[in-house]
Amino acid sequence: MTLHLIYKEWIKTRWFALVALVAGLAAVVGIFAGVAGGIRSDAPLYLSRLLTNKEAFFALFRFVPLFAAVLIGVSQFLPEVVDKRIKLSLHLPLGPVRVVYSMVLYGFLLLSAILACCLLLFVGLTAGYLPAEVIRAALVTMMPWVLGGMTAYFWIAMIAMEPVGKFRFFYFIVAYLLISVFMRKFAVGNVETLPVLAALTGVSSVSVLFTARRFNKGEL
Repeated sequence: MTLHLIYKEWIKTRWFALVALVAGLAAVVGIFAGVAGGIRSDAPLYLSRLLTNKEAFFALFRFVPLFAAVLIGVSQFLPEVVDKRIKLSLHLPLGPVRVVYSMVLYGFLLLSAILACCLLLFVGLTAGYLPAEVIRAALVTMMPWVLGGMTAYFWIAMIAMEPVGKFRFFYFIVAYLLISVFMRKFAVGNVETLPVLAALTGVSSVSVLFTARRFNKGEL
């Protein structure tokens, strides 16, 4: 039955996931084009700026995780909530907790796979042009944006399943303020708050159960 549930989620999200993947890969190719152009124009100056962390050449990736999270989260949960289909899912023999976390785990893994493909392409394209320390610093600096996308996905699930309008609006405000912390422009290679951001993402993933329980009971 879990496989049937996962297949249902795949049918809903597959085209949106493809759009997110294509957009993310296009952003990475754009980053690579900028790197290649900088190397061709004045390689010593360009590399010196990168080595001294004076240029965030990967800034185009900033909103890719958030964009992917919105596409997957909305395509996955909006049809369920609008048509009230999720109430039927929550009464499956699997149990509401397992159903919700199967759905959320599916979306999380799909989002992770998309972002992993983008980051792998980023490393593969830039490895032939940039020193390892520059690429490593870039990846560290991009991690808050990746975590921000994952956090946004969890909050989209929470907002979608919240049965009360005023609480939904409150969640939206909290989500906006929280995600804005992840989306800041951090110092290249120096993200001291990364463990805190990772913890916030973990807490957000668990909080989905709270609104799922409220939706299941139809609390007012």
